Amino acid sequence: MKNLIFLILTYSVTGIMQAQEKKSIQASFINTPINVDGILDEPLYNGAIPANNFVQVQPYNGKPSFQPSEAYFFYDQTAVYVGAMLYDSAPDSIYNFLSERDVIGSSDYFGVYLDPYNQGHLAYGFFVTPAGVQLDLKGIKSDYDYEDPSWDAVWSSKTRITEKGWVVEMKIPFSAIRFPENGNGIWGLNMFRNIRRYNSNNSWNLFNREVSGFIHQQGNLTGMVNIKAPLRLSLTPYAAVYSELREENSSPEWMYKGGMDLKYGISESFTLDMMLVPDFGQIQSDDKQLNLTPYELYYSERRQFFTEGTELFNRAGIFYSRRIGALPKFSYKAGEDLDINEVITNNPSETQLLNATKISGRTLKGNGLGFLNAMTLPSFATIRDTVSGNQRKTLIQPFTNYNVMVFDKSLKNNSYFSLINSNVSMINDPFTANVTATDFQIRNKDKNFVLKGKGGLSYRNDNGKETGYFAELNAGKNSGKLQYGFTQSVSSDKFNPNDLGYLMRNNEYRLQVNADYHILEPFGIFREWHLNTWWNHNRVYKQFELAGNELGLNSVSTFKNNHGSQLHLHYFSSGNNYYEPRAEGRFYLEPSRIGFCIFYWTNDVKPVSIWAGYNHFEYSNQDQSADWGMVNVKLRLGRRFQLYYQTQLTSDINSRGFAEMNNSADSIFFSRRNVKSVNNIISTSYMLSNKANLNVRFRHYWSGVINKRSYLLQDDGTLFELPDYSVFKNENYNAINIDLNFRWIFSPGSELSVAWKNSIVDWQQEMTPNYWENLESTWKSDQTNSFSVRLLYYLDYNMLRKQSVQRREQL
Repeated sequence: MKNLIFLILTYSVTGIMQAQEKKSIQASFINTPINVDGILDEPLYNGAIPANNFVQVQPYNGKPSFQPSEAYFFYDQTAVYVGAMLYDSAPDSIYNFLSERDVIGSSDYFGVYLDPYNQGHLAYGFFVTPAGVQLDLKGIKSDYDYEDPSWDAVWSSKTRITEKGWVVEMKIPFSAIRFPENGNGIWGLNMFRNIRRYNSNNSWNLFNREVSGFIHQQGNLTGMVNIKAPLRLSLTPYAAVYSELREENSSPEWMYKGGMDLKYGISESFTLDMMLVPDFGQIQSDDKQLNLTPYELYYSERRQFFTEGTELFNRAGIFYSRRIGALPKFSYKAGEDLDINEVITNNPSETQLLNATKISGRTLKGNGLGFLNAMTLPSFATIRDTVSGNQRKTLIQPFTNYNVMVFDKSLKNNSYFSLINSNVSMINDPFTANVTATDFQIRNKDKNFVLKGKGGLSYRNDNGKETGYFAELNAGKNSGKLQYGFTQSVSSDKFNPNDLGYLMRNNEYRLQVNADYHILEPFGIFREWHLNTWWNHNRVYKQFELAGNELGLNSVSTFKNNHGSQLHLHYFSSGNNYYEPRAEGRFYLEPSRIGFCIFYWTNDVKPVSIWAGYNHFEYSNQDQSADWGMVNVKLRLGRRFQLYYQTQLTSDINSRGFAEMNNSADSIFFSRRNVKSVNNIISTSYMLSNKANLNVRFRHYWSGVINKRSYLLQDDGTLFELPDYSVFKNENYNAINIDLNFRWIFSPGSELSVAWKNSIVDWQQEMTPNYWENLESTWKSDQTNSFSVRLLYYLDYNMLRKQSVQRREQL
C-alpha cells in the first residue's frame, strides 16, 4: 500500500513539473512574403533556428517522437508564416488520403495552435494533411479543454511529399485571428504531428495527459512585436436557386434566394459577425425518429453561423441555437382556430430567419464579451374551407427577437467567471422569456484540483408568470492517474429555459460521486486503460421523494494493435418517475433494472474497420427486457473513396409506458407494449481533389409499436390492469432521407455547392413487422424532392486593397 501511494504521488508531482516546462522559439520578421509552395528553398530558412525535439503525446507520453520534426516561424505586417520539415524514414508509408475540408480522416497531419493573448484560454488551430486538406479549429478553455472544428478561417497552405518525409508551408493572415497590438510579443504556441502508422500523436511542448487541459500546456512564440492589426473586414455574398417538388403538386416550386455574411473587426479584440437573409437549405437533414418518451428530441446544430465562434454563449448551458428558426411556437393553435368544413393546408415547420448578429471577443486583461441577436419573420398557417374553397391565414408566431448576452472574466490558473442572459420577446404579443445564469471554475496553482459551479433563474410570461431556478456545484481532483469528485445539483419544478435553451427535465435533485483511474502508457497487451465508477442519488425536487439510485462501472481498453473494447455495467434502483405520466403530481413506480454494455472496435486507420456494440437490460418485474445493438463498418478504397454503413436495432419487450389520459387528467392510461426499431445509414464520400468532393447519405428508420395490455395508473404509482379496456392503436413509423451534396472550394473562402434532398415520412396505426415491407411501402409514400445550387464568394478588404495597389503600380 505504501508503494502504491508513493507511485501515485511520484507520478502526480512529475506530471506537474513537466507541465510547467515551456519551450520557446523566436519568429523572424521578414520584408518579403514567403512563396507558399511546399518547398523550403528561400535563403531565410538557412539562417533560422527551428523548433524541434517533438515528444509523444501517445503512446509513450513525454518520450521522443518516433520521427523528427522541424518548424520555422516568420512574420511580416500581414501574416504568420510556418514552414515545417516532417522527416520520415519511410515516405512511402505516410498516410496520404484525400478527405473533405475540416475532416482529417485517416491521414497523417501537422498543425499549429496559436494563442496570441498567451492566457491559456483560447487558441487558434491550423492543421493540414499530406494531401493538402485543411482543418481549422479553436481550442477552448474548459475543465478538460475541448476543440471546436466549426470555426472556419481563410488561410493558405501547401504540402509536398519528398524522399525525406513531407513538407508543410502555411500562411496565416493576421485578419484570421485576434491579437493584441500592444502585447509583450510573446504568443502561446504548440504544434502537433500525428504519424498514423504508429498511431502516435506528438507535440512540440510537452502535453502531459495526466494534467487536465491542453491549451495552457503550450510553449512560447517570441518576437511578435510591432505588428499593426489589419482592418478585418470581409463580405461573403451568396446567390441560390431552389426547385422543390412535393407529391401533391404537379409542377415544382422555384425559389430564388440571396443574402450576405459580414465580418468586421471592431477592434483588436472584438469582431462583428452578421448574416442577412441567411440560407440553410443545403445542410444535412435531421434524423427524425418515433418519440415515445416525455422528453423533447435533441437535434444537433449544423448551421455554421450558430456553430462558429459561439464558445462564450455556451456558458451555463442555457443557450440552444436550434430554437432560432425552429417550429413556430404557437403552431398548435392552427388546429384550435378551425371552423366547420375547414382544414389546415400548410402549417410551417420552421420560422424564417431574417438576420442574426454576433459581437464577441476578449481583451488583453481577460474580459470576454458576447452579444447575439436574431430576428424571425411572422409565421402563418394556411387554412382552407373545403366547401367554398376560400383560404385564410392565421398567425402562429409573431415577429420574434432572440437575444443572448454574456460576460466572461478569465482568472488565474485557467479559472473563470461568467454571467449570461437570454431573452425571447415577440411583437404585439405579451409572451416573454428570460433566463439569467452564472458559471464559474476555480483551479489551484498546480491545476490538479477544480471547483466548478453554475446556477440561474428563469422567468416566463405565457398566460401566467412563472419563475424557477437551478444550481450545480462540482469539486474534485482532475489530474493524475487517480481522479475523483462529486456533483450536487438542483432544478426547481418551475425552472424552464427551453424558449432559447434545452433542458430535458427539471424538478430534480441529484448527488453524484465519481472516481476514475487511468493508465496511459502501454503495459502487457494494452496501449492504455481507463476505469471509472459512479453513484447517483436522484430525488424529485418538489415532492423530494426518491427517484432512484444509480450505480455504474465502465472500463475502456485500447490494445497495442490499436483495437479497443469497452465494458459497461449499470444498475438503477426502483423509484418514482414523475415524468412518464405527463401530469402534475402523478408518478409511475418504475421497477429496478440491471444491465450491461459491451463494445469492440478495430484499428480505424486500416482500409476496413468495424465497431460493434450490444446492450441488454433486465427489469425486476421479470417479463420486461430491453436490447440494443449496433454495427458500424467503414471501408476505404484508395485515396479518394470511402463507404460507411451503420445498422442499429432496438427491441423493448413488454415495456410499460404512457398511452393517453382523459381531458381532466385524472385518469391516466398506460400500455404494455413491444417496441422495435431499425436504423440503417449508408454514406459514401468521393474526393475529386482536396477542394472538391461528392457525398451521398441514405437513411431509413423504422419503428413499430404493438400494444398488448391496458392499465390504469394508480395514485401509488402502480398499474392496474384493464382487461376489458380497448387496447390502444399500434404505431408504424418510417422515415427516409437522401442527401446528395457536391462542394467545390474554387477559391479560399469561396465555394459552389449543389444539393439534392429527398424526404419521406410515413406514419400508420397498423404495425408492419417485416422490415423490407416497410422499406418498400415507404418508397411508395408521398415524398418531397429538393434540388438547389448555391454560389458563395469571399471578398476580403485587405486582398482587394492589395490588388488595387498592384494595378495602380502597373499603370
